[in-house]
Amino acid sequence: MTAANIQGVPGSTLDVDLWIDLSPRDYMRAMNVAVALGAEMIRKTVASLSDQTLVNFVYEVTGLPPFGRTFTKARRMRWNGVLVDVLPLNLIAKSKRAVGRPKDLLHLELIRQAQAVLRKNR
Repeated sequence: MTAANIQGVPGSTLDVDLWIDLSPRDYMRAMNVAVALGAEMIRKTVASLSDQTLVNFVYEVTGLPPFGRTFTKARRMRWNGVLVDVLPLNLIAKSKRAVGRPKDLLHLELIRQAQAVLRKNR
């Protein structure tokens, strides 16, 4: 949902999902980098950064093609002073539909509303 927020979708989330092009069995590589940079491991794939931001390292995204095929569609945007690559809203919505948890369905509605406003303002 952070990627959607960066693109103007209102709402909140408790963590940042960071999709990494590694196999799930290699999760310690990402965690070791995070710890070396001052993060604390909270769970197997979750780190707490020095500013208390929770980062969830994700190795596949439900409802989307593999990383290599999807990353080419990412948009480079500024977030907290850093350039990051984020999935476009249509792909975030596709994943949220596939997951289908109650919070994802709520987020999906916020994404739809934001897309309508963005289309109207073009």
